[in-house]
Amino acid sequence: MDNFTTVSLPREIRPRDIAIIQKRCLHVLRHGDLRVDGSAVESLDFFGETFLADITTAAEKEKRRCVLKGFSPSIRESLSKLTINIVPQKDDSDKMGFVEKLGDRGFKVLQGFRDFAYLLSECAYWTIFKPFDKNHIPFHGTALQLFRLGSNACGIVFLLVFLIAFSLAFQSSSMLNAVGGGSYLAGGLGFLMFAEIGPLLSSIILAGRSGSSITAEIASMTVAEEIKALRTMGIPPIQFLVLPRFKALSVAVPILSFCSSIFGCLAGMIVADLVCEISPYNYILSLKDGINLILIVKSLIKSLVFGWIIALVAAQKGLNVRGGADAVGKATTSCVVTSISGIIIADALFSFIYY
Repeated sequence: MDNFTTVSLPREIRPRDIAIIQKRCLHVLRHGDLRVDGSAVESLDFFGETFLADITTAAEKEKRRCVLKGFSPSIRESLSKLTINIVPQKDDSDKMGFVEKLGDRGFKVLQGFRDFAYLLSECAYWTIFKPFDKNHIPFHGTALQLFRLGSNACGIVFLLVFLIAFSLAFQSSSMLNAVGGGSYLAGGLGFLMFAEIGPLLSSIILAGRSGSSITAEIASMTVAEEIKALRTMGIPPIQFLVLPRFKALSVAVPILSFCSSIFGCLAGMIVADLVCEISPYNYILSLKDGINLILIVKSLIKSLVFGWIIALVAAQKGLNVRGGADAVGKATTSCVVTSISGIIIADALFSFIYY
């Protein structure tokens, strides 16, 4: 018994009609054999031949029969010369398991630490021993990078730290007033700003603003093979690109951290005057209970390390980028995430060391 279902093709197979006809043919193949009637077809272009090849391949997968009927001799001759290239399925034998993926990720993390340590040693060497090395090339640009990465970020850093400190002081004042401890607002907020909030928030904001800028700039040069051009001309990329930015952030981050802590204390002074009824003079005197010289030095050291993390991670991500324009975006995103994570981990370590 004939189990074939006939699908007649139109005189002209247009590309916009192929999807409809192909859908109908696939539906027929799911339930039985297919007969394609091409009696009305006068000629086949590339799209028509591809359509018939796809239908034949689909019939083989469904284990059905597909018969071509009524096609002219010239069309049959062109179809006989048609070759179908079947892409083999991807071999999953090289697919890594969970343990292998974990090990591969661990090696990548160790490689990142190695690159970070290498950049740190290079920057430390050329910063300290550069005047005594006769073979060094005098590069400039630290002042320009200090202006771009540090000075231009003052507005956003001070504003955000001021608003966060204002919210923190406002919420703390309600609890302190409830227990009669409003006079401790100045000392507590001052200690918190210099010990934690100022350095941490300033560094996180700079990681998102200045760190991403460094990565995008160096990554674009790497993709455009400008780094290879520098090496060809005998110019060390680390001294020319990384060192000025390393020095700039080593100076900018501690200064911005100290100034933002002062702005946070000013925000607390406004809250103390409005909510706790503490005069600005008494507020400034009370700051001495929470702020001392040792605390400021600890805050500056912490900020200096945060600046190193931002500069070196950003440079590492930019120098190690591979690919095209999309790789630049991925490297920038990875820089921000890694820098913020490194800053928070370093802050936790400093908390164990200091307190």
